[in-house]
Amino acid sequence: MAKVSQSEDAAAPSPDDVVSTYGDQLREKAATCRLMADKQREHAATFRDLAERGLPGSADMAEKTERAMRHMEQLGYVLAQQALAYDEMLAAGGPDNSRAYVEYEAMTRRLNELIPQDTLTD
Repeated sequence: MAKVSQSEDAAAPSPDDVVSTYGDQLREKAATCRLMADKQREHAATFRDLAERGLPGSADMAEKTERAMRHMEQLGYVLAQQALAYDEMLAAGGPDNSRAYVEYEAMTRRLNELIPQDTLTD
């Protein structure tokens, strides 16, 4: 019997070949924000520990890091909600459904108002 071999064309698609939707991209960004918030939480704990040991400026850095953590948590929440709103709009017929699109735009405006305004620069 002859051996059967697969051609190179039959190989599984690489992750680069997969096209993500706008909703997928928003979910990825939301997950990244949550990961960044978790790291900031770890850093804030380290700064608090250093402050307890008397390292000058550590308490201030702990406070700033906690602000950054809250900022990233809020941004992650907003992005996740935006992804849900986008998915709902698509499920209702997409941009061709004028009512669904108007509701999506309204939700987008409300979510944009929730984006943290703290510049984290002070």
